[in-house]
Amino acid sequence: MIGKLVEASVQGRLLVILAMLALVALGVRSYIALPIDATPDITNVQVQVLTTAPGLSPVEMEMMVTYPVELVLTGMPGVQRMRSISRAGISAITIIFDDGFDLQLARSIVSQRLPMARERIPASAGSPQMGPLTTGLGEVYHFMVNWPGHTPRDVRTVLDWDIAYRLRSVPGVVEVNAWGGETRQAEIRIKTDALLSYGLTHMDVERAIQAAGQNAGAGAIERGDEQIFIRVEGVFRSLDQIANQVVTTRPGGVPILVKDVADVENGSALRLASASADGKGEVVYAMVQMIAAGNAHEIVARVKDRLTDIKKALPQGVEIVPFYDRAQLVDEVLHTVKKNLIEGGIVVAVVLFIMLGDFTAGIVVASAIPLAMLGAFALMANTGQTGNLMSLGAIDFGLVVDGAVVMVEGALAAMTANRISARRGMVQIGNEAGRPIAMGVFIIAIVYAPILLLEGVEGRMFRPMAWTVLFALGTALILTFTWVPAFGSLLIRKIHEHDPWIIRQIRKVYDPLLMRVLHRPVVVVPAVLLIAGVGIGVGSQMGAEFVPRLEEGDLVVQVTRPPSVSLTESTHGTMALESALLKFPEVEHVIARVGSPDVATDVMGVEMADVFVLLKPRAEWKTARDANGFADAMTETANKALPGSALAFTQPIEMRMNELIGGVKSDMGVKIYGDDIPTLNRLAAEVSRLISNVQGAADIRVEPTKGLLLLTVRPDPKRMARLGARTDEVVAFVEMMRAGREVGSFLEGQKRFNVVVRLAKTPLTDPEVVRRLLVPLSNGTSAPLGDLADIEQMEGPAQVSREQARRRILVEANVRNRDLSSFVQEVQSKIDQVKMPTGYYTEFGGQYENLARATQRLMIVVPTTLAVILVLLYLAFGAMRPAALIFINIPAAASGGFLALYFRDLPFSISAAVGFIALFGVATLNGVVLIASIRNHEKAGEPTEQAVSEASKTRVRPVLTTAAVAALGFLPMAIATGTGAEVQRPLATVVMGGLVTATLVTLLALPTLYLRWGADKPDHDLSMRPPPPHQPPPPPAPTSLRQPPLPADLGPTS
Repeated sequence: MIGKLVEASVQGRLLVILAMLALVALGVRSYIALPIDATPDITNVQVQVLTTAPGLSPVEMEMMVTYPVELVLTGMPGVQRMRSISRAGISAITIIFDDGFDLQLARSIVSQRLPMARERIPASAGSPQMGPLTTGLGEVYHFMVNWPGHTPRDVRTVLDWDIAYRLRSVPGVVEVNAWGGETRQAEIRIKTDALLSYGLTHMDVERAIQAAGQNAGAGAIERGDEQIFIRVEGVFRSLDQIANQVVTTRPGGVPILVKDVADVENGSALRLASASADGKGEVVYAMVQMIAAGNAHEIVARVKDRLTDIKKALPQGVEIVPFYDRAQLVDEVLHTVKKNLIEGGIVVAVVLFIMLGDFTAGIVVASAIPLAMLGAFALMANTGQTGNLMSLGAIDFGLVVDGAVVMVEGALAAMTANRISARRGMVQIGNEAGRPIAMGVFIIAIVYAPILLLEGVEGRMFRPMAWTVLFALGTALILTFTWVPAFGSLLIRKIHEHDPWIIRQIRKVYDPLLMRVLHRPVVVVPAVLLIAGVGIGVGSQMGAEFVPRLEEGDLVVQVTRPPSVSLTESTHGTMALESALLKFPEVEHVIARVGSPDVATDVMGVEMADVFVLLKPRAEWKTARDANGFADAMTETANKALPGSALAFTQPIEMRMNELIGGVKSDMGVKIYGDDIPTLNRLAAEVSRLISNVQGAADIRVEPTKGLLLLTVRPDPKRMARLGARTDEVVAFVEMMRAGREVGSFLEGQKRFNVVVRLAKTPLTDPEVVRRLLVPLSNGTSAPLGDLADIEQMEGPAQVSREQARRRILVEANVRNRDLSSFVQEVQSKIDQVKMPTGYYTEFGGQYENLARATQRLMIVVPTTLAVILVLLYLAFGAMRPAALIFINIPAAASGGFLALYFRDLPFSISAAVGFIALFGVATLNGVVLIASIRNHEKAGEPTEQAVSEASKTRVRPVLTTAAVAALGFLPMAIATGTGAEVQRPLATVVMGGLVTATLVTLLALPTLYLRWGADKPDHDLSMRPPPPHQPPPPPAPTSLRQPPLPADLGPTS
């Protein structure tokens, strides 16, 4: 069948060329439409449920909101884990679903439960809402808004209504979150003395405003043939309209207006967040979030286009200053990927030109590279894959063109041996080697199966790469039997009389060396064992990490201060840190955000801040060369600027990904589970102390769960009864002291602002001032608040975290200058010495959790896959001995990979593991090439020794060429230094190092071992035919990659 396809392609070359033109058009179109990002989106399938209830303490939020909502959400199909954070006024529940669960379906299931959840919590405790439809890669564009000479309230109003409002309509944008400035509202500032003089209460004012500020409809009337709708417009459109509302009417018909008992003015909502920049003062900060699975590059471009239009309509003097642009990181990463791919393709092409000895043949083979990639793009675009560092950056063109090399080199050999045209040579090699070529590609594809079986973060990170490789291999296989024969028969004309010069020089060294080792298994076997033992021994002692850190080019300093700190002080502290970090010559800007934004997707108190350190281009870096180096250099400076604060260094995407995936923002987290908060605090302090004594520990932080100062007001029913007060009056009065009570809204054009009732501005400096505040009562009297309630200042939890329906506390740490695996093992050994109370236990999170899970999975699927390949080889050869000999290449290749990592000072990682998987495929294929050739010679009637000698000498070129194109194709990745190169480096290093040892074993050890143990008797070989009568072998033709072809016995029927 394959031979007929090759023959049809040669005869119908015009149709093949037209089909390739169609492939080019489809591939280019698919590449343009392909979603592009810097890294795969490794966020798990999750839905956030957010509830805001200003005024409630963390424990109240947990008991009144978080816990009831968790109970309602428990038992939903597909839920894997559930975790939550309760802080003052904010509850955030994250529900994590099984991998592969449809995100839209998950949100639909959660939305069906939310009405029931709203019924379970008090009306005053807010309304649970789902968070925006975004992921860890959603934060794509950050900018500041400046308006010199105007108040923070004016600037924030411009952001909210003139900028963010229009940006939310950009396709792909789901939210524009804001920090800093002051949110405008209309404030009714109650004058208690005036209220008392009229015998009114603050609740009378509330009722008047709520009743007045409403629109209503009254149907319609008919006038002739027209219909006129009747409406009541009560919504407020100015502050004067609010001030002139009637509260009540005195005897004699004299109205008492709102302005008689209160001042009505523009005010600002209670601030829970701020932002500052470069140590110069506060700014208004905005962050654009894109939809899940969106194309970051396209969405950022749309946002920029929309901002260009928005600027034209802004008030004069308003400036929009972008400072974080995901598209820049995407461009830098893609530049690294494109550079590596282009350089890798050039290297492969040069190797092919040299090894094939024919320029036109090299062009034919090299032409398969871009066509295979275009086919892969088409398949990626139609299967929902994205283009990123992992999916595009780990492709080895040596593997992609292997089938094309077989066809072209085999045709060259046939042309030389039989003096035939390229057209007939292509048809001949298609008939002889078509099935073995397909088998070789299938083996490589099987080797990539373990990657497709990975789960969790590692699966989401590496599966796109495996699919891309499989798409490219599949496309290349089709090209091998269609495009390559058709194009080769047109282009190749010259018939060569001898091998290329490089092959002749290699043969001069290899042939005598082979004859010296062929009869010395007592030397070869120990040498093979030594190679495998040394490398695997080094690997067993090697440290490990999950994946190498992607150097994003910018830093984030996470600041945690005592929970009792005020927003003002916290902002001043971050500005001091900004000024200190700006002294580093590589730092271009420093922008800080304090507290939680309006949509609290990242729950933070005012004591917590994310400080973005924007660095200049890498070429200007002198202080350090990577993020860890800058962290080491900046730690002392940062600690001096903010003494007594806990600091942690990370990167923008890294921080958000770690937090969303496991609730841990650092490299490693120790989760301590239990019920009693003081006990959890004590255990966390002990664990933190133990971690600080472990080498490599940095940025150690304990989750802030204590130290929040609370002023608790407890209404006393007995005292209230004596004074004629009601509990709702006292509660409402306390709410009005600071945050205020929302009673309606007013419009200013298209802008809508809240109307809030608050007390007149009174400095509330201590509990005594609060106790003396007069509370107007409905009976016309008043009483000090201290006479109606107990008022007590106390310290309470700043945050209550829950996971899997239990309270927990988190101790985080980053790891520097040491591998993650050995660090966690040492931490674990120390924590095991801590005596945990009954019902309390620990669990590790962060990157180590991902590493452990991936390692366990690989330990199952990789041996299983290798066993499947062994079975396939057995079925192909019909005997176990040759299949087992081929497998000797696996430990030899692994040894070389481990040694290469060791000499480059790289720890084992999942990236390296993927490199080993690719390496095993190439090593196995090279063994198949050699053993198949030996058995071909045996089938031709040659004695085993002669068959081994002749096959080894003729196979030296294909084995070396396969190894060279595979290894050197990864060379640009191994030595690259651009953005994203650190993730590809272990993979490339493993393949290059492993192919060195695997090739040596293939060329020198396998022939010796086959001569001693590989030959089977006919009755043990399921596929061997009776050998033909012995006849002298024909004079050798120039060596060929697959000529003579892979054995006819590659299958039970030959």
